[in-house]
Amino acid sequence: MNDKRIVLVVDDSETLRRICAFNLKKSGFTVLEAIDGIDALDKMRANQVDIVILDIMMPRLDGFGVLREMKRDKSLKSIPVIMLTAKGGEDDEKVAIKFGATAFLTKPFSPRELVSKVKELINDRS
Repeated sequence: MNDKRIVLVVDDSETLRRICAFNLKKSGFTVLEAIDGIDALDKMRANQVDIVILDIMMPRLDGFGVLREMKRDKSLKSIPVIMLTAKGGEDDEKVAIKFGATAFLTKPFSPRELVSKVKELINDRS
């Protein structure tokens, strides 16, 4: 892996962010964390983020809102996004894909599955 790739983990659950961050760092990624959609957009605009792991249900701005904003912003719209949902609602996946999500994981997911999805999507871009 050339340089450290930056992964932004966006979830209002501190526990989930910690689990994701721990496993991604162990695999050689640099990890940034955001607690909601507003925080996520600020961090994406301030850093060269390679991929975003994005929860749907969050306060202030949900995952769909973040995707909409990313699509409007030239500097953000090509960043791959892995959506996370606890609900497992079929419509969530359709809506997320429509708004530009690249991949989808339903909670609970295995950390190994997450890391391998991140590696796969980052390698697709390089």
